[in-house]
Amino acid sequence: MKAMNIILLAGLVITLANCNNSGDSDEPQVEPVAETLQVDNTTALTDYNKVIYEMNLYNFTSQGTFKAAEARLEELRTLGVDIVWLMPIQPRSKEGKIGSLGSPYALRNYTEVNPDHGTLDDFKSFVAKAHSLGMQVWLDWVPNHTGLDNIWVSEHKDYYEQSGGNIVHPNNYGDVYQLNYSNNDLQQAMIEAMKYWIANADIDGFRCDYVSSPKIPYTFWQKAIPELRSAANNKYLWMLGEADFAADAKSLLSVGFDFDYAWGYHDLMKNGLGTGENASSIITQSKNLINNNNYTMMDRMVYLTNHDDIGNNFSANYFNYWGANVPAMTVLEFTMYGMPLLYNGQEIGYRKVQNYFNRDAINWNAPNNQIKNTIRTLVALRHTQPALAGGKKADRPEVKFLDVNQSSVVAYEKRKGNNVVVVVLNFASTDTPTYIIGAEEGEYEMWLDSKTIEQGPTKTTTTLKASEYITIPAKGYMVYVKK
Repeated sequence: MKAMNIILLAGLVITLANCNNSGDSDEPQVEPVAETLQVDNTTALTDYNKVIYEMNLYNFTSQGTFKAAEARLEELRTLGVDIVWLMPIQPRSKEGKIGSLGSPYALRNYTEVNPDHGTLDDFKSFVAKAHSLGMQVWLDWVPNHTGLDNIWVSEHKDYYEQSGGNIVHPNNYGDVYQLNYSNNDLQQAMIEAMKYWIANADIDGFRCDYVSSPKIPYTFWQKAIPELRSAANNKYLWMLGEADFAADAKSLLSVGFDFDYAWGYHDLMKNGLGTGENASSIITQSKNLINNNNYTMMDRMVYLTNHDDIGNNFSANYFNYWGANVPAMTVLEFTMYGMPLLYNGQEIGYRKVQNYFNRDAINWNAPNNQIKNTIRTLVALRHTQPALAGGKKADRPEVKFLDVNQSSVVAYEKRKGNNVVVVVLNFASTDTPTYIIGAEEGEYEMWLDSKTIEQGPTKTTTTLKASEYITIPAKGYMVYVKK
């Protein structure tokens, strides 16, 4: 007779045997046959099944140019990138510059191209190539401040906030000057500069830096966003704001932005909740993210890392924070909520901290195959499963957290219509047997299995019961799609 334990979970009495499958048979368990899973070159079902990619041109290729990056756009399309967000492409200020390049957020001229990257024609070619591949291009925009030698400093000093005749530095940043949004001429000049890129390069959207600045009134965006969308003629212009609106700038929730950053959620995960082995707080904060009623009419961008995620003075990156939880947290990022971001090199598990004040080209020749294949599969899942879409509250999929009997395990079911996706994550450093209670019964395809993903994407057919007993590998994950 096998030793048995009785546990009470979700109102059900369950007999937990010393076994590693959902049955109690002594018969050998037959492993399901794995089929190759085609995950490349998928297309997003809707505008809210898309994936955004942040690109620092200096680091994306060794040349640092539009032409070199254009030559690699087909690789991003194969991966399934839908939107390329380019960090600022304008000339960086030389006065007061940091490092050999200066800051990408200290601009010398809003309507010129950084010659290190090429010419305006090179940029237009980059955008045209992206469009031909079905991708959008969003420009990073810096509305709060300019570099010290921006042309406006000499031509329009009244565009700047001043004290005692001197232009003010925001937040004690010595390499930039604060713009003055009480000046209506400055407001219109900023709008016209943004329109320049719509008219001359056919861009598809803006990622707007530091929109929570107390120096930029929400009324500016109420005025600017409709004007910009009108200038875009027959296509929709997308707007992403760098802020956690509900936490930092609630007035921005209704001015026309499509996305903000789920910044508070990211920071909670990064500062402890997603870095250890106990997953109970991840569940709590994920529920808070999903149930935040401030976001009824807009979506949010979720991310594991971006250009700001660098510690003090470029001392750390996301591996330093998340450690062995990086793969499982990547699955969480792509499947829980919102629009997922990939940052320069994240798609190959690049571990080096990227310095954007100096050239620091990515070495693409040593990918982490577990992470690479996990992300390839996650992009395909994101594109093809309605249950993994984002969007406005009324259009979002349902999320049900499943009961488990291990504190290291997170399990949830996402549903949109008849489409059901079940995600199971284990944050423990050991293989973990657990019951999972409450998933919809039926036949599923396992699209992602951390035990096998390093060798390449595969799928296996399996049956899930309402009470399923499985063993999840250490730091492992499984994603099931109902047939």
